[in-house]
Amino acid sequence: MKPVLFATLIGGTALAALPALAQDAACEGEPVTLRILRTPGNYPYPAPMEAWQKDHPCVSFEINEVPFAQLADTISVQASSDNPPDILVYDGPNTQSYAKAGILLPLTGYLPEGWDDEILPATKAEHSYDGEVYSPGIEQTTVAMYYNKALTGAAGITPPQTLDEAWTWPEALEAFKACQQGEPGAPEVWGLGPTRFGNGQPGLVYQDLIYQRSAGDPDADPESSAWKTFWAMAPDGSTAEGYLDTPEAIEALDFYRSLFNEEGVAPKAGIPNAFFDGKACFYIDTPAAGSALLKDPVIEWGITPIPYFKTPVVHTGSTTFGVASRSRHPEIAVQFAVDMAWGEYAYMNVSQRGNLPTLASLFERFPVYQDYPMKVFVDQLEAWGQPRPPSPHFAQYDRIVTDALRSVAFGGDPEEAMADAEREVARALRR
Repeated sequence: MKPVLFATLIGGTALAALPALAQDAACEGEPVTLRILRTPGNYPYPAPMEAWQKDHPCVSFEINEVPFAQLADTISVQASSDNPPDILVYDGPNTQSYAKAGILLPLTGYLPEGWDDEILPATKAEHSYDGEVYSPGIEQTTVAMYYNKALTGAAGITPPQTLDEAWTWPEALEAFKACQQGEPGAPEVWGLGPTRFGNGQPGLVYQDLIYQRSAGDPDADPESSAWKTFWAMAPDGSTAEGYLDTPEAIEALDFYRSLFNEEGVAPKAGIPNAFFDGKACFYIDTPAAGSALLKDPVIEWGITPIPYFKTPVVHTGSTTFGVASRSRHPEIAVQFAVDMAWGEYAYMNVSQRGNLPTLASLFERFPVYQDYPMKVFVDQLEAWGQPRPPSPHFAQYDRIVTDALRSVAFGGDPEEAMADAEREVARALRR
């Protein structure tokens, strides 16, 4: 673990990489040090922190950074220690898990007036548990499908650019096959490039659970398999039985499996930078890929909305932060966490990071999201965005269902994989 100390208005020495704070205020009360646990280079960022300190000169910060792979374990250990962090910066889908475990303080009563009108519905759902909001949210992200214009143009393919013209998955498959160059399963140019998430293999819930969820219908009878398919878990997080192995889900997963096997248009193993190197026609990713391509346009590219079977859906969720329940300074920690996610402070944070804001009023301040191609992300987020199935046991659900999806991509039987996943989730929920 690497501690990073910020210079403050009450003393200290700035790191060389950070600008020194102006000595334009003095602490007239009791000095307070807020301890922040996060992954390297994550929120909150220096500029908004320094601006906030000008109005809170008695507050200093101690920042402890750990790799993302170690974050969940570190939070579990430190949150119950004798010297707990005050602010936790973590992966948003874990909010309910941390809330149920008593790791986070509820923030509902401290949210600013108008927050309910400003916040994206998916963000509020993700960060709420048992009627309370546990994180104000700070950014959102989701996935869309990028395409290489030179390759699609040569194949005579014109991908849709608006949500109302989005492809179905069968239509997308035809485009993958028409654009791919070489033998299925081992082409020179893939129809659909590999993910950059994890180790580059398929199966991650964030990206791939949307195949089967899109085969469902959120407006169907709540007792129907179509309704359960869309939600992929009981909305209260109490069970996954009957939600993952529905007929609709299995049909969608048969298609999903075919992409990596019978159709051979997507690789099972990671190929670093395949899309950026012109080795894939299409590629699913977050706004981060677009930001990289805008800075360094190594290929001519566009974005098309995520395909679907019956109901368009994309997953939301990204970095967020909350206040540790055992914070030694809960009042000032709550004020800091809420302030960092509101108004100008929120803009300063999100503009540094480059992902989508969670507040509706901030979108207009990001010109890149006003027009095609990056506007596709905003449109999807507002019209199709859904949190990954909220649950106090999301971490276990995520691991179990990711393993099941990966086994399907590698040729496993969808019905067997999802039935096993339901049983494993049930065991996790009983613990």
